[in-house]
Amino acid sequence: MGCCFSKSTIQPVTVDQSQNFRSKYVSSDLKITYNDLKSIDDHALQTPKSVENSINELADYLAKPAKSELETIRSFYVWICNNISYNATAFFSGTSAVTEPSDVLKSKSSVCEGYARLFQALCVAKNIKCQKISGFSKGYGHQLGTILSHQNKTDHAWNIVFVSGKWRFIETTWGAGHIDNKRTFVKKFSNFYFLTKPEHFIEDHFPYINNDVEGSKEWQLLRKPVSLEEFSKTLKTTHVAREWGVMFPSHTNEVVKVDRKASISMESKQISLTNVSVNLYGSSRELCNESVVIIKNNNSNYTITITPRKTGKYMLQIFGTVDESQHVMPNLTEYSIECTSIENEFMPYPEHGGFYGPSNDCKLRGFANSESISAFQICQNGEFELTMKTNKTFKCSADIFETDGSRSSDFVMVEQSNNSVCVRARFVSKGYYKITLFSEFEGSDTYSEAMNILVLNKKAPNIPTPFPQTYSTTVEYNCHLIEPLVRNIPSHSNVRFVMFSPVIQELLIDGKVYKKENDQLWDITLKTDDSGVVTVSAKADNNVNSYSYIYQYVID
Repeated sequence: MGCCFSKSTIQPVTVDQSQNFRSKYVSSDLKITYNDLKSIDDHALQTPKSVENSINELADYLAKPAKSELETIRSFYVWICNNISYNATAFFSGTSAVTEPSDVLKSKSSVCEGYARLFQALCVAKNIKCQKISGFSKGYGHQLGTILSHQNKTDHAWNIVFVSGKWRFIETTWGAGHIDNKRTFVKKFSNFYFLTKPEHFIEDHFPYINNDVEGSKEWQLLRKPVSLEEFSKTLKTTHVAREWGVMFPSHTNEVVKVDRKASISMESKQISLTNVSVNLYGSSRELCNESVVIIKNNNSNYTITITPRKTGKYMLQIFGTVDESQHVMPNLTEYSIECTSIENEFMPYPEHGGFYGPSNDCKLRGFANSESISAFQICQNGEFELTMKTNKTFKCSADIFETDGSRSSDFVMVEQSNNSVCVRARFVSKGYYKITLFSEFEGSDTYSEAMNILVLNKKAPNIPTPFPQTYSTTVEYNCHLIEPLVRNIPSHSNVRFVMFSPVIQELLIDGKVYKKENDQLWDITLKTDDSGVVTVSAKADNNVNSYSYIYQYVID
């Protein structure tokens, strides 16, 4: 199924003149912006019913303000996409729909054949060179992995028009909207199918006319035409992905063979994506996101790694956006995943809705070298430490998340100096963990995500021990703890407390005050009781009477 893209309903549509986050030019070699065509678009959208009685009358009206053939065909395109509904009932029932241009104009409804013939008729009325092209498409109902042959029946029709010295593509059917999963047409005007670049058009349109294999190649409008088999195998990205310049260079075919693990590279060269997410579905449409993860390598490059739990077929959907305020991300592409073997030991990835790596505003928050920090880290023995440079003072915190999404806050500790932030973590078992670093953003009193790090812990500790309890003052006073780095300390023992802080003037431990004697370490030995807690408090100003908590321990 290729041409099914609308429902028999006429609804007004607003043409997107802003072209936010998209190419501002109509075509790569035409230095005409969509804003330059605004008056033409407005004219087409305001067409009175009185001029819709015949092809010639409509063509004359639409072309009236045009100063060039390009503006004329733009007016035809906007009018058709806004006024002709796709006859979804005919398509899904297998019945006939009107396709004669005069009948389409009268009924305001057709299928792709009628869209293409109506556009061609309008062009002929104004002596503009235009042809209707038939062929194969990857539209509604396309099954990933299907290999077409020239014995298959073609399923779609579109146009090519000669304007500004060359043949160019026009696709009014898909320019008018799309079919949703309820088989309902959603009218949504798209500029993408107006003079589409040949290298973009070939991703989902393959011309095949009159059973002429060789003769049809020229209507690909490519220097190096592709075969039908290549077209069948090649990955189709959505028009949104093509507008944004999103590519998948490592896996250019829509079927990915997985031998234990596969990593798909993703690049966004024209516009940086602000967020990316994926969904991996099993053969029964069950969600398998514990088997897929996204690592952000830099502002324009991502790696999507798939490690299936079991062999079989999967479907991978990739989403992305260039607008952080956009909560529903557009689909970028889909892959068919065929897994033939799995890892000896499956380790699920933590629950995470986006990518691992620094947030888009990480540098603005004050992290100086965030791009040089790998979003994927390996820990050999359960003890992890990561230090990041900073160029200003701000408050931050961190959490560890296990694979089921639960937090392990007792096993992470943040220390901060004037020019760095250090995150220490302990992992209670073997496997993957997510570390999320939160920080205050300038002008905000609340913490938000600054960075997500994926950590693979290769060996679990014999006895996992939490860190001492810390407080906001611990970070504020730039404390660096050397020992003890465990929350539980032995009873009836001499315990040595060693730490460094450039600002603390006095410590209060177990009711005893210790004053600063030098600029080096605080090194204090304390005899513990049989039970209870030991709280370490401090103050940075000798003129202040009160102390603030910085650490707390539990006596075993």
